[in-house]
Amino acid sequence: MVRSVAGLFRVLSLVLVLASGAVVAHAQSAESQLVDAVAPLVSGEKADGTASSADPAAAQQQEAEPAPQPISDPFIEDAKDRIDTFARQLATVNETLDETTGNGPDLGQLQTTVDQLQTELSKASQEISDRLAQVRAQLVELGSAPGPSEAPEPPVTTQERNQLLAQRSEINALYDQAQKLTDSANATSADISRQRREQFTETLFTHTDLVQLFSSDFIQLVRNEFTVFRVSYGGWLNYIWHTKRIAFLAALFLSLLSAIFSYRLSRRILERTNLDLQEQEPDYVARLLACFWNTTIPSLALLAFLITSYVLFFTLNIFLPDVERFVREAYISIAIVIFVFLLSRNVLTPNRQQWRLMPVSNSAARNLTFAFTALATINWADILLGVLNDTLDADLKLEVASSLIASVLIGSILIAVSFIRPRSLLGASKSKKRAIKMLFPSTIAVLTRLVGVFIVLAAVIGYVALARFAARQVVLSGAVLITMYIGMLLGQAVSQPGSFSRTSFGRRFGSRFGISGVRSDQISLLLGLWTYAATLIVGIPLILLSWGVRWEEMKLWAGQHLTSITIGSISISLGGIMIGILLFIVGYLGTRWFQGWFDDNVLLRSRADAGVRNSVKTGISYLGIAIASLLAISAAGVNLSSLALVASALSIGIGFGLQTIVSNFVSGLILLVERPFKVGDWIVSGTTEGFVKRISVRATEIETFQRQSIIVPNSELINASVGNWMHHNQMGRSEVTVGVSYDSDPRTVMAILMEIGTTHPLVLQNPEPMVIFLGFGESTLDFELRVYLADVFNGIAVRNDIRVAIFERFREEGISIPYPQRDLHIIPQKERQDELANTVRKHMRKSKVEPAETATPIETATGPAYDHPDAGNDDGGER
Repeated sequence: MVRSVAGLFRVLSLVLVLASGAVVAHAQSAESQLVDAVAPLVSGEKADGTASSADPAAAQQQEAEPAPQPISDPFIEDAKDRIDTFARQLATVNETLDETTGNGPDLGQLQTTVDQLQTELSKASQEISDRLAQVRAQLVELGSAPGPSEAPEPPVTTQERNQLLAQRSEINALYDQAQKLTDSANATSADISRQRREQFTETLFTHTDLVQLFSSDFIQLVRNEFTVFRVSYGGWLNYIWHTKRIAFLAALFLSLLSAIFSYRLSRRILERTNLDLQEQEPDYVARLLACFWNTTIPSLALLAFLITSYVLFFTLNIFLPDVERFVREAYISIAIVIFVFLLSRNVLTPNRQQWRLMPVSNSAARNLTFAFTALATINWADILLGVLNDTLDADLKLEVASSLIASVLIGSILIAVSFIRPRSLLGASKSKKRAIKMLFPSTIAVLTRLVGVFIVLAAVIGYVALARFAARQVVLSGAVLITMYIGMLLGQAVSQPGSFSRTSFGRRFGSRFGISGVRSDQISLLLGLWTYAATLIVGIPLILLSWGVRWEEMKLWAGQHLTSITIGSISISLGGIMIGILLFIVGYLGTRWFQGWFDDNVLLRSRADAGVRNSVKTGISYLGIAIASLLAISAAGVNLSSLALVASALSIGIGFGLQTIVSNFVSGLILLVERPFKVGDWIVSGTTEGFVKRISVRATEIETFQRQSIIVPNSELINASVGNWMHHNQMGRSEVTVGVSYDSDPRTVMAILMEIGTTHPLVLQNPEPMVIFLGFGESTLDFELRVYLADVFNGIAVRNDIRVAIFERFREEGISIPYPQRDLHIIPQKERQDELANTVRKHMRKSKVEPAETATPIETATGPAYDHPDAGNDDGGER
């Protein structure tokens, strides 16, 4: 019993050892089959090794092969790097946001950075989503792994499926990471916006103790700031004068030259407009042009001086950092104040009421001009003083006092402006009075007065920051709105019928390109629409900038909302559409220029005829327009492959309803390539005869000799017989027919005709002229002179000359050209009766009938013999 138990134990031990070896071997082979087991599990099938049991050879081959590794995808690597970069940037922004001390500009810059990061993350997420959709589509095409009862698939297919599954997992992880970063960026942006609003509100409603402010010694503060100013800026001027005097004076001299050149150039352009500034009753377009040029010419000269001097000073290292900031702000302030003064003076024209754009009285024009200039001067003077105080590290009380004084002055001027009554001039029309009521309604005056009172009260009670903000926004926004209003008036005046043709440029342009009155009105309307669009495109961003919106924020908003619009599954890019339209316009203009250049410099110099030139120009035009259209469609973001559906729909339309159009199109191409006739040829088609004026792909225009234009479809010219007098050359034959009397000598007549034909300068001698004796006419001997001409268009003139020469020579030679002749025979009445009786007797004998004795004689005509129709008279015997 013990022995049997021990033997059984030995057997069990041996079995366990063998089983452990089998387990180790199976574990080594299972590692190579791990990837193959993942695919059926992902696809929802069981990986129980049925295929291996069904096909042992295939299972052994799969066990022998190494596990496939995922192929490195450049897109995934690049996406990982970009997401890691975005994560680091967002972490940096969050750290900076935690360390910031509430500085407004720093928060604004952080807001711009986060907005840019959000835009980039959105693009990256969209790209990852598109790639994920591609991988899923490829997996759908491969299908799921074969089941237990199905035939095994090739190892290459299994390896490709496993690689796609691995890519899908990585892309899903990247997409989730991008979404989490986007959510974090949105939260950071919201936090920054909240802090900016809180800081703005806190700064705006900060209360200033005016009693404490005015109790300060402002005289001492001003003296201290002046001392610092003298030390800083005086030292800078002293340094420049002793070390860079030549460069400084040269920069000023070049700036003056630039200003003088700009002024002279603008004046020359004004002279070319033929604008009479001394006219007593100018129309509205002339007044607008006068306002534009009188404002633009001095402004351009001033800008040329300021920009040139600033660039030269900066290039020659004349500026110091603080000085450069102050000078830049001073230049901007000077330019804006002078521009406001010029614009106000030229719009209101206090001293020339006939050139005034607004129907106001002289006193109102003077007061408004002074008020607008004063508002601009006070506003930008306060801004310039703020920059100066900042660069000199002056006491904050000086800046507060400056803002207080500026706010009170601006509010007082607004209150004074609200009481100005734009009374119309004596004898003003009703339309002008209505315009005054529209321009200056009582509500605007009341609102202006309320705003002025609010600014003054806010400043007086201590809310200086609020008052200064309101005053600055009123000045800036008011200036922009007034300029936009003038721009709208300009657009309205330009779009009026005939406004373009009334200008000197419009008249020159119309005469140069032969523009009709209707087309000129269309150009006026188009220019007016462009003026409206330019006014809105420039004015709206300026208003937003005046209210504190950063330029970077506007660009990001435009990039996010105006670049693309998604409608269903179609994404339309507005920026792409604008670029596409611009590319099409450039391509069309470039095609027209190349068409004219090629015709004038290549075809004309190669002595090509008009038909070849027309065909080549037409081909260049269609090719250029097609290329420009393709470029525009591609730039607009339209996938050209999506046009296949449109092409299929067109094919159905062609098969049913567009056969005639396609036939004419193909016929037009044949006419342009084969050229059976060309532009300028004299052709005959059916009842139509004339000159070919234009060959297009649909129809051909033929101008008859009566100057009537006939549009003939191209298919009719291809399928019908067409006579072309000028197919190979312009040589043609002309004939002149003449008849002479029977008394003339035919040989003499032929010699004269031959001499006349050969002596004409336009008649060709090879082939030589020919004279034909046509035959014997009723009254004449008929001859025909045939001559050949190098240009068939000269046929009428040549035939006319030959006929005149024939008449003169025949008269000299005594050869007559007779009238039609007839011989008239007069028969007496008795002879006529006897002749009739004999005729009757002969007739009766033939019919064997005896004549009756009592037969009365045959009645004859009672009229005279010469009235018989056989006599050749047709007057009924009235002669």
